[in-house]
Amino acid sequence: MKNQVLSVEQMLKLQRLGIDISSSGMCWCRPTGYKNEKWELEIHEDVISQKRDPRFWEIIQTFTLQDIIKLLPRSIQPNPNVGTFYLNLYYHDLSYVVDYLNNEGDGSYVAKTSDDSFIKAAYPMLLWCIENGYIEKKKDKVFTNKPV
Repeated sequence: MKNQVLSVEQMLKLQRLGIDISSSGMCWCRPTGYKNEKWELEIHEDVISQKRDPRFWEIIQTFTLQDIIKLLPRSIQPNPNVGTFYLNLYYHDLSYVVDYLNNEGDGSYVAKTSDDSFIKAAYPMLLWCIENGYIEKKKDKVFTNKPV
């Protein structure tokens, strides 16, 4: 299961970038003050229902692939003269691929990432969308540009 969620370091980076991570369904937990203790992956709802006291537990919510897909815009339009680029996730040539393809025009890509799992390919695409302004941060809320 750990390879199906983002790492603690990846989630901390997203927080530093201003992304609201409170909607995620999973979380990493470890006893406060035990830096050598391994993080445990938990269902966030279970952690809340167990009422783990944040004075004694470090809790960092984490994204699944589904959480990332919800954040990624379904389409982007980097240049109105070129057309719309649509989000695609697929398996090709022994790699998992996430891209924005202009399937209305010349079939070009505005961005493309690939790796040995979808979540590993989706994370850099999420960063690319944040860095290029396709995912806006506002008052601790994240929203994506509406599809064209």
